[in-house]
Amino acid sequence: MMRIIGLTGGIGSGKSTVSEYIREKGIKTIDADEISRNLTKKDGAALPAIRKFFGEQVFFEDGTLNRKALGNIVFSDRDKLKLLESCTTEVVDRIIRKELAELKENDFNGVVVLDIPLLFEGGDQVLCDETWVVTCSYDIKVERLLKRDNTTLEAVKNRMANQMSDEDKIKLATYIIDNSFSLDYLYTQIELLLLKNNCI
Repeated sequence: MMRIIGLTGGIGSGKSTVSEYIREKGIKTIDADEISRNLTKKDGAALPAIRKFFGEQVFFEDGTLNRKALGNIVFSDRDKLKLLESCTTEVVDRIIRKELAELKENDFNGVVVLDIPLLFEGGDQVLCDETWVVTCSYDIKVERLLKRDNTTLEAVKNRMANQMSDEDKIKLATYIIDNSFSLDYLYTQIELLLLKNNCI
């Protein structure tokens, strides 16, 4: 019988590190960000809508999406972020549901991890048997994002303010993964949850 785990976490939480570790264990993972990137790569299905709403300023001359320029716009404006999500989220959700349906039709017997940043915001927790939220302290998030994105403190704070808070995610989660400490501690938490689900 197929069991579905929803994995989510705010920007800078380290959700991608958790997802990568899970994939390395050979566990089936459906990555919403990867699907979204395919939709927004050159000639991707979501680009016409993005061009319509945000104009040529978020595109390079060769027609590829300038993700940094687009990010600078949407992550400081909640309404524009929702507009961007409307260009991709519905399609991503449809693709995820199709993949799950195909696995079920093929009698997949095991765990599937849905790696979805907007798991709760999009209501996709209804697809899951349980949900995992990756969290860490606010200061660690800020430090990671400043280092990773080479941006300003103001930009980081604006981006975080336009996301669902960890506190709200935790209220909806089945399990919490705390990524405020060492990688060994992080991996131990993941291993315990995978053991609980008979994944390893």
